[in-house]
This record gives sequence, C-alpha cells and structure tokens, in this order.
Amino acid sequence: MKIVFFGTSGFAVPSLERLSQFHGIEAVITKPDKPRGRRLISAPSPVKKAAAGLGIPVMSIEGLPLAESEKLLKDYCADLFVVIAYGRILPLKLLCLPKVYSIGLHASLLPAYRGASPINWALINGEKESGVSVFRLNEKMDAGEVVMQKRTDISQDDNAETLSGRLAAIGSDLLVEAVDAIAAGTAVLSLQDESRATVTPKLKKDDGRIDWERSSGEIHNRIRGMYGWPGAFSNLGNKTIKIWSSIPDDTSDKGRAVPGEITAAGSGVIKVACGRGTLDILEIQAEGGKRMKASEYALGHAIRPGSKFVK
Repeated sequence: MKIVFFGTSGFAVPSLERLSQFHGIEAVITKPDKPRGRRLISAPSPVKKAAAGLGIPVMSIEGLPLAESEKLLKDYCADLFVVIAYGRILPLKLLCLPKVYSIGLHASLLPAYRGASPINWALINGEKESGVSVFRLNEKMDAGEVVMQKRTDISQDDNAETLSGRLAAIGSDLLVEAVDAIAAGTAVLSLQDESRATVTPKLKKDDGRIDWERSSGEIHNRIRGMYGWPGAFSNLGNKTIKIWSSIPDDTSDKGRAVPGEITAAGSGVIKVACGRGTLDILEIQAEGGKRMKASEYALGHAIRPGSKFVK
C-alpha cells in the first residue's frame, strides 16, 4: 500500500521502521525542528531522523493553510494515512484524503486512556495491564473504530520509559498486521464503547509533585509514571529533589513519623514515611546535580532521620 506516515516522537519510530519493510512509505510528515536538550539547540524530531536514515522524504505542514496542506497531501495519492504520536489532531478534511482511510496507533486498550499521556496515567493509576490499539481516525480524539488490539501486563518494576518502549515494539508489529489486513480487505472494524471511555490529560510539570499524605504504593506509582519528564519531585530543605526509583511498603510501620519524614538513611536507601506505609527511595537527583543512588546522596549531604520532605 502507498502510505503517508505522520509522527513526531520516539514512540512512532519502531512503527515507521517496521512498516517501511513491508509497504511503500511515500512521505513522512512531522513537526518542525525545535530546541532540545539542556542547551536548547534546534534539532529534528526522532521520526525525522529515522525517516532520513530510511531515505524517505520528510516535510512539515505546521502553520500551512488547510487548503495548501490538502493540496500537498493529495498529490501523494496515498491509500492510507498512518498517524502515530504526531502531536496534533488532523482535520477531518485531511483524514479523508486517502483512498482507503486513515489509521492511528494508540498506547492503550481503547476506549480506556484516550488522550495525550496514556502510558503515564496507566502507571500512576496502578493498572496491571495495558496495550496498543490500531484504530480508524475520525474528527474526535482516539474515538474511531478499532481495527486490532494487543495486550501486555504491567509489572511493578515498569516505568514510563520501559512500558513505552515495550508498547512501541508491540505496536509496530500490530500495525503491520493491521495494514496487511486492510490491504487484503479482511480487517474488521469495531465501534468503541463510549460508556467505558476515559481521557488522560496532557502532563504538566506540577503533576510530578509528590503528596506524602498518600500511600507508599500510590507515591511509587506516581514516581514510575512520571519517570523522565516531568519527573516526580519534592522539596528537602532548600533543594528540589527528583526521585527516579523507589520500593513501596504499604504494610510497614512508620511509628510516630509524619508523612514526608525521613525515618532512615543508609543501607542503600532513604526511607520516608507516607500517609500509609513507608517508601524506600533508591535513586534521586538534586536540583542542578546528577542522578545518583539515594545512599550516596545521603552520605554526601548529611541527611538524618527526622529531616522532612515537603510539597
């Protein structure tokens, strides 16, 4: 099939690479280069870099009038548009251009966790299962008929990075299977059950702020759901501390310690009292510092029991 591929983030790269092995990718549409990293140097999106390596033409339609975008895309005479982690909802007029239709790959088992951050919120909410969905695109966000889905378990050790990587790989295989079925005319589309639909908001920096009144299990889930950006964080003294990894124990007796109070520092962890149970912090990063083991940070900064994390 002749395909125009829309994508921006790294989540879409495995699908682009896999799909290009079996079908003709006429062009890749991605977001314009933008400042990235600490030094804010302008750099291409992960999808643009991958497309260049595959020798596929790349362009951006950002900021173009709808009529001009429509004319440019129509010239490809595509059978199918594939949209993955592109960062923008395409107008229905563009989605209707392909000879067949337009499809997307979403990192959840639709209709659950529609929206911008399904992986993060599945982890924050303590879900035990996630998956990917290939679905037909319409004018509503992630609401079109489902073509195929595949499930995967979420382990207690998963974070946003590991789960995203696994779902991207699973999704790339599922996408090829779905496109093959569409090409063969054997794809079966199923309406989503709107009564089961949930929507995830786009992450904000303050979503990473830890509320120590919550249980250690809930805090642990927020830490792994916020892994990378924005990161889970709290204030200790006059420093903002990002917490990278932890182990929860909702049954642990915190004694008389109040939520946020450090009850032990050493033996590889910093132990903190929570609303219920205690949390062992394994890796942290102080503001302006490097990521390190919590025990190393405690030794270098004279952290003692009785110190307290605050919101």
